[in-house]
Amino acid sequence: MILERKVRACVRFFVASWSVLMLGSISLPAQAQTEVGDWYVSWGYNRSMYAASDVHMWGEGPTGEAFDVTFKDALASDMPERFQAKVYFHPGLFTIPQYNARVGRKISEHWWLSAGVDHMKYKLRDQWMEVSGYAAGTDVDATAAIGELAQWTNDSLYWGPGFNFEHSDGMNFVRFSLEREWSLWQAPNHQLGLVGFTAAGAGLVVCSTDFNWADRHKKNSQHISGLGLGFHAGLRAHVHRRFFIQTTAHVGGVTLPWIRIQGPTNAGAEQRIGYFEGAFSIGYLIGGEHRNPKKNCDTCPRW
Repeated sequence: MILERKVRACVRFFVASWSVLMLGSISLPAQAQTEVGDWYVSWGYNRSMYAASDVHMWGEGPTGEAFDVTFKDALASDMPERFQAKVYFHPGLFTIPQYNARVGRKISEHWWLSAGVDHMKYKLRDQWMEVSGYAAGTDVDATAAIGELAQWTNDSLYWGPGFNFEHSDGMNFVRFSLEREWSLWQAPNHQLGLVGFTAAGAGLVVCSTDFNWADRHKKNSQHISGLGLGFHAGLRAHVHRRFFIQTTAHVGGVTLPWIRIQGPTNAGAEQRIGYFEGAFSIGYLIGGEHRNPKKNCDTCPRW
């Protein structure tokens, strides 16, 4: 059932994105409309690195006592899926790894408007961190007396067994971008080409957070958790008619003030994260003439 919901969510996203881009193209001036007509879809996978960030968490421990703590300069890693054909090529499982999915609409000779999801994952490492705040003593020290309160002011605390904070079902950056491309090279036979591109994008960040506090576990459903802004650049190699292979470097940041850690309760977390993402994708061009006047060919690429 979970996998079916993921597939349905992806379908709904692409339908919505297609509708938004179509409405955007309708409002283009007449001159631009004569130049549009190309679409692309792409799918790929990513790896990410994260800058240290402060994480503020508040909620209720297993004893019913409240906690409110801030960890400073917390380090985190992504969560890549080991390559297995039964996962990456399975119609119900291929969205489990860290993926990138996009659909784009050409709005002029060198400009594209695109929408997509960067499905990144984020996990706090086991580490010593500087902490301020309070929690039930029994949450962090098995020898503490019941009712005893642990308080910290820039003290050191180990985040490890029994505690977990990860956006494991995705720190999903739903990003709308404006892309600028330019031709770098094309083969004399016009069957191969190399294009460079840059882009700026912004959008919503939807997280599904897996959280443990003192061995109490909560798997939270997907929830709008904040906003993001990113810039990326890359190379796109066009192969024969409409296929392309793409590599992308992406740098940006997200602010997440509405993270759920214990369901839709008064518990929550907030953080701001800077990130760098590298991605590899394959894509396909849809529509447009793709006419090469030198070869009188309606299906040849035109870059």
